[in-house]
Amino acid sequence: MNRFVPALLLVPALALAGGVLGCNSSDTGSIQIITDEEAGTFTASPALTKLSVVAESGDASTVLATAQLPTSTIDLGQLSETASVVSIAVEGFDSSNTQRAFGATLPVEYGALAGQTISVFVQRKGTLARLPSPLTDVRQSPTLSVLQGEYLLVTGGAETPVAKTTQLYDFGFFTPVGAPPTLPIAPQSIALAGTVAWLIDDTAGWYFDFSSNASAALALPTGGTFADIAGGATVIDANGAQYIVGATRLTGSPTDKVLKVDPNDGTNSAYPYGNTTWFTLSAPRLGAAAAWTSTYGLVVAGGSNTAAGVEYVMSGSSTGVALTQFPPDPAFGAGAAALDGAHVLVAGGGTGLFQDPGVRDLDLGCAGGSASCATVISWGNLPVVVSPAQTFSWGATSDGLVVGNEFGAGTTHVFRLSPTSITEVPTRTPHTNARAAWSPVGSIVLFGGADVIESFTP
Repeated sequence: MNRFVPALLLVPALALAGGVLGCNSSDTGSIQIITDEEAGTFTASPALTKLSVVAESGDASTVLATAQLPTSTIDLGQLSETASVVSIAVEGFDSSNTQRAFGATLPVEYGALAGQTISVFVQRKGTLARLPSPLTDVRQSPTLSVLQGEYLLVTGGAETPVAKTTQLYDFGFFTPVGAPPTLPIAPQSIALAGTVAWLIDDTAGWYFDFSSNASAALALPTGGTFADIAGGATVIDANGAQYIVGATRLTGSPTDKVLKVDPNDGTNSAYPYGNTTWFTLSAPRLGAAAAWTSTYGLVVAGGSNTAAGVEYVMSGSSTGVALTQFPPDPAFGAGAAALDGAHVLVAGGGTGLFQDPGVRDLDLGCAGGSASCATVISWGNLPVVVSPAQTFSWGATSDGLVVGNEFGAGTTHVFRLSPTSITEVPTRTPHTNARAAWSPVGSIVLFGGADVIESFTP
């Protein structure tokens, strides 16, 4: 498998130097902190007074070094080349020892630091910051995906001249990849495994291998067509299987089709990059929201004036089950994210004459009519209708984020969500019809209508 090797770009801020044990005890490496220089990462009130460098592996973490600010270098001491793969995090604290800033590298081995400089982007938590090195176009309504665990893939979009072209942003170096490839079609939906993409539009599908720029036509199994799912969002489960949910698309006819792409399933020789199977929802929907939950599997909400407001497709099944305790929900263009195994946060979208339907916590385990639970728990209303919208959560049952575009104008808004407050998070640069995705380093990034990528760290 080939690897992209872009030129290294570093924005000086702070060098973290570390010795690396091994055959050559003089081997050294460094971690270079980069920031959005106008965002006041270190100086905004309350200012940072201390940095901590932490090696994280699974649920375990080890503090490598701490230093009081201001400083220009932190010595990480002796690091073993044989250590397991880790992500190195930089945490910034104020004078009350409250963590205010965070950044993390891609997973690395300590030995990989020998003679190398590895970049980490550090930003204030709960705010947006601009990543260094803008992209070379300002396409609106792009399709965003993570490629090979390192690159943000930008493709598709509303502008035909660039819709087949790609942009690749490397989170190892925080810089765009030079000369990214052009795709055989302008994808409306996409699934990825390793370097191979499934590209879908409303008439055809293609495989495309980013390691070789090779492409091949993709045929679908019986049970559905490309037109049934094109434009649908891709939901990923805990095992890496991906679900292109046609019901989440914003144009075309309502559809009940979901295409599952499982890169880990090699049982079907007709699909060398992972098996594909069809799911069928209990009712056709348009502009629905979808999320993966550990208990109920794929959950789909809204998008119909007549069907149950929520349904799910349990792992191991291929047929939607309607939760009739939820009345029909016509919300169009909302986003969804799992708060836990049985609660889904839904935000954004519009109803009727495009009124905000409210931010709501859906309790899937509530039977309805019970004094001990409520099927829908209101978190309030957004101050502006944003459709389409994407909703994110990060393991906290009382916290979330929604990124959406103002109906009509297309102006992108970002709101922090909790059961008691809804707060707008200002973008650093105005965006129009931007889209958002989880980044390879655990932040939420948005791009569209401007050449910069902005990052949010919970």
